[in-house]
Amino acid sequence: MTSSRSVLYVHFNGRMTYGENGVGYEGNDVKFIQVNNDITFFELKRRLITKLQLANEAEDIKITYRYPQVMISPHVNYIPMPINDDEDVEIMLSLLQSTPMLNAAELYVEVEPLTVGIVMQSPRVERIAQSLPETLTPVEECGPSTQVDNIPYVPSEHIDDIEFSERLVVNDDYDMDEEEDDDYDVEEEEEEEEESNELDCWGDMPDADNRQTVPILQPPSQSFLENTWDDIHDPSYDGEMCITNWDESQEFQKGLQFSDKQEVQHAIMLYSLKHNQAYKVKESNKTKLHVCCINLCGWRVRACKRSKHGLWEITKYNGPHTCTHDTFTPNSTVLDSKFIEREVRHLVQGDHSIKIKALQKEIKHLHKNYDASYYKVWDARRKAIVHLFGDWDESYHLLPKFMAALIESNPSSKVEWKTLNTGVIGSAYFHRVFWAFGPSIEGFKHCRPVISIDATFLYGKYKGKLMIAMAQDANNSVYPLAFAVVEEESQSSWYWFLDCIKKHVTTLDEICIISDRHTGIMSAIDAILATDDEDDDSSRPPNLYHRFCIRHVASNFNERYHDKQLKNMIKKAGGVNQLRKFNTIMEAIRKLNPSAGKRLDDIPREKWALAHDGGRRYGATTTNLVECFNGVLKGARNLPITAMMEFIFFKLVKYFNDRRNNIRANLEEGQVYSKHAMDIFEKYAEKSLLHIVTEVTREDGTFSVRTPMNPNSINRGNHIQIVKLLDRTCSCGKWQLYKIPCSHVIASCRAISLNAYQFIDPCYKLTEHLASYSPKFYPIKDVLYWQEPDFPKLYAHPNMTRQRGRPKSTRLRNEMDWRENQAKPKCGLCHQEGHNRRKCPNANQASSSNAAIN
Repeated sequence: MTSSRSVLYVHFNGRMTYGENGVGYEGNDVKFIQVNNDITFFELKRRLITKLQLANEAEDIKITYRYPQVMISPHVNYIPMPINDDEDVEIMLSLLQSTPMLNAAELYVEVEPLTVGIVMQSPRVERIAQSLPETLTPVEECGPSTQVDNIPYVPSEHIDDIEFSERLVVNDDYDMDEEEDDDYDVEEEEEEEEESNELDCWGDMPDADNRQTVPILQPPSQSFLENTWDDIHDPSYDGEMCITNWDESQEFQKGLQFSDKQEVQHAIMLYSLKHNQAYKVKESNKTKLHVCCINLCGWRVRACKRSKHGLWEITKYNGPHTCTHDTFTPNSTVLDSKFIEREVRHLVQGDHSIKIKALQKEIKHLHKNYDASYYKVWDARRKAIVHLFGDWDESYHLLPKFMAALIESNPSSKVEWKTLNTGVIGSAYFHRVFWAFGPSIEGFKHCRPVISIDATFLYGKYKGKLMIAMAQDANNSVYPLAFAVVEEESQSSWYWFLDCIKKHVTTLDEICIISDRHTGIMSAIDAILATDDEDDDSSRPPNLYHRFCIRHVASNFNERYHDKQLKNMIKKAGGVNQLRKFNTIMEAIRKLNPSAGKRLDDIPREKWALAHDGGRRYGATTTNLVECFNGVLKGARNLPITAMMEFIFFKLVKYFNDRRNNIRANLEEGQVYSKHAMDIFEKYAEKSLLHIVTEVTREDGTFSVRTPMNPNSINRGNHIQIVKLLDRTCSCGKWQLYKIPCSHVIASCRAISLNAYQFIDPCYKLTEHLASYSPKFYPIKDVLYWQEPDFPKLYAHPNMTRQRGRPKSTRLRNEMDWRENQAKPKCGLCHQEGHNRRKCPNANQASSSNAAIN
């Protein structure tokens, strides 16, 4: 039964805030009133002023409706909707009436003195000094910002005194009918209460001043906000909520209500699958649905949309089935992609890159008599992604607005575009976009001047590459710095990306870039260095130092020579810190494989060998951290482009906040340096206890340090290293490479009672660590409040459309993807590593043997 009146609960004596779920309210004072649905704005203000006991002549109020809206994750997100006129009131009450799960509307009331004359403040209500749209609140845990339809609002526990019918909530649009159902109707009870009658908590309260505390709604899941850096799978969440206690094991009955037509269809499908029956649609339109048994046994269901309450209701039902249907096709048309999408949506929401086989297995588990074809499940996953995260093409249209909203809320962030002409005024093809978040740019000033770069594939409808620049913080953890989406990896795209970093991200005089040996990267850096040489004074040293990932160098040689021993020797040569050891290993490589030794000599040694690095790398030898972060983003790379960027934004918001809190806790415990630095220092300090120190010259801090014999070491120990404290050097090379005192330096300091901690580079201090994460992110406004930027309408380039057919979901794996202790892929015929059955050299022999036996 539908009422012509609506319940409002009004918050006052507090302030509005932005939080994880959007707009919220801090304050415990709340009043409940009931109003007619045709109330005007003037009448509503008068009712509120009377209820709050304000002075009508001296005070005015601002009314804000807290509108529940569902965003990209399973959270309910709330946006502020100012109520300024009759139309706003009508919209608010219409939204309330059209959403059965909303028991009441939440209003926030701000009290203001009238600007004409001087008035006294009311002692009953405190003044609110701030207005939410003018305030930027730092995000501690941002909620998501992309809309998903029809996740129901969950009321607080103080407003459950009134009974409402339980109903089913749904999402997509189907098509259906009705028939001779207008004879069934629900009469409403007439409400004769006068407008001045007020209800508190749906009942008369004995005291008009009674104050109630309404708890804040807590989010049911974290989804995008979880910092799953080791495991990127978000927790599964089923966003559907039933409003009826019917399930597929029960029979239908007359009077059952559903939120819309699709929900009725879904219920009929569930019933049919459960009972292994098929049905056909006799009539279907926007207001009616009539289905019957395909065997004409008499089973039928009729439902129609009721005009009084807007719900779909079963008006006639003949059941159960009296026929049997044992030969029902396992891959039935009943099990279509729309139905499958609803069944697996929560799995796609939890893992955006979930495999089709996993979804097929889930369908088989839920409906044991049925198998879903690969294509149906693939199409269902595609529809789930569109439903949850938006359409692929619309996402490109939305991208400039998102970037403009990002800059508006985080002005220090940087964005740079490259577009192509479409030939149509006001539109453009997407080509490239670079972006770096302001907190990352500011915090990088307190990190080591080392950047690792890499690129990874984008999946989905359109091709492309995601370029990533990563730094390392004081604890040797990944520090996300800059991103770009480009058409492909090339000299042009890499030059553009690196030039954007140079312009927007870092102003350091010297920077070290670590990468693999991709020809595009090497050509781009050579071009940048050549440009710098032309523009700058030739007497000044270059401010860009390019270094190769040692792991990639060794892998390249292994792919060419197929020699695991050679690969390990190259990795060892690249990782040793002393020139003596480097030269020894290089001689061994030349003896093992002269061709490989000559080819390795052709690569500039400072680019791949730590012993020749000059301390530019700070000990970083690989791009592993970037590749790990690629794994974190793998799920996002299956999403439409705007949703992917939102995913990255929320991940960094959570990451910065967690790091900031952890570092503060460490500082409060009295720690001075990062755990990474202290682990290295303490290991060296333990070794230093066995060193024998001879002071050579105290004035310039020169010492001779002899290491003890070590039968377990390849070099056996018993070596002499020279330490020069004033020059901050040790002949072992570790101090210069890692910027942390080695065991020889620590032993020298101990010999003259000098504090060795002072020689740890400041970049490892917790104060610097905290400073790198102190810049705060600010929330991006809801999509409804995004301004239209001065930017052409953006389209994906047709050449970037992925070809039809099953795409490769990831890059080709090579030997670098195999862990040392992991079982390698083996041939099924000869059981040897390195090839499969089709490429087995013994395949012909095996075939001949089998033929002979037969």
